[in-house]
Amino acid sequence: MGTAVSSQRSAKSACFLCDKASETVIWCEEGIEGLLCDCGMVYTNQFTCLTQPEPTREYHPQHFYSLPAAFKAAWVARHCPRGRLLDVGCGAGFFLAAVREHGYEVIGLEPDPAYDGDLAKRGIAVVHEYIEETSLPRHRFDVVYHCDLLAHFLDPIRSLSVMSELLAPHGVLCFEVGILGGVSPSWYSLLGRIGLGQHLWLYSDLAFKRLMQKAGLEIVHVQYFGLAAQVLATRIFGVLNKRLIAPAWQAVSRNGRERAVAAQQSLTNFLRYNVGSLVPRVGPQTLLVVAKPGHVQ
Repeated sequence: MGTAVSSQRSAKSACFLCDKASETVIWCEEGIEGLLCDCGMVYTNQFTCLTQPEPTREYHPQHFYSLPAAFKAAWVARHCPRGRLLDVGCGAGFFLAAVREHGYEVIGLEPDPAYDGDLAKRGIAVVHEYIEETSLPRHRFDVVYHCDLLAHFLDPIRSLSVMSELLAPHGVLCFEVGILGGVSPSWYSLLGRIGLGQHLWLYSDLAFKRLMQKAGLEIVHVQYFGLAAQVLATRIFGVLNKRLIAPAWQAVSRNGRERAVAAQQSLTNFLRYNVGSLVPRVGPQTLLVVAKPGHVQ
């Protein structure tokens, strides 16, 4: 569990976006500090991290990718050109399998070979490389997609630059990014854990738009999904599930507890996207974005 604090330390990391070192510790989680920068970014003070993030480690559960795969694939098909699509950090290939149904020619970029069995079952080709060192041909892909990686990249501008180089002349980047900076620390308390250390950068809306400018990208389309309903309802449902729903289901079914967990996961996904697209933009949000290379600001 984290805590909201304000303090000063002798060693501070710098924000990659404005190259300034903040002195404002807005959140602390397992001894790791989240620093609030003047540009709106909340970023991990890496001097307080005992270990560096592991590039191939998966920090999200499987249902984070599997449940919304069809929704995201349909969204991409509505807003992006058809053709060759690359998924950076494709994991087990849930999104690629779904978006292929919309007529895309798909390939995954995934440094961890642990997913090879799942990808082979789905008939998805994969290249085992990191995006920053990829040997994939430049100017070939109509869509380069990624999910929740901008918070994890050591140098997001460099990573976005390489992705842009992979695009065909009329190609676009499409991705999901969380907006967890620029919100009250009380939201972090409600979330329970935001994963400081794995998440190096927590963007505010302003910081995200500044990132797009510095990366030379023009936002073509963006859809905001407010997470307030998900955060609040999931917290309430979690308590009810533990105390009432799961025990009741367990009493009438041998796999009742698993079914209760699956129901909670489905509810979370429904609140995140279906309800999130309708609620006011208050508190944490997640964005689906289409962007194209433009001019560096």
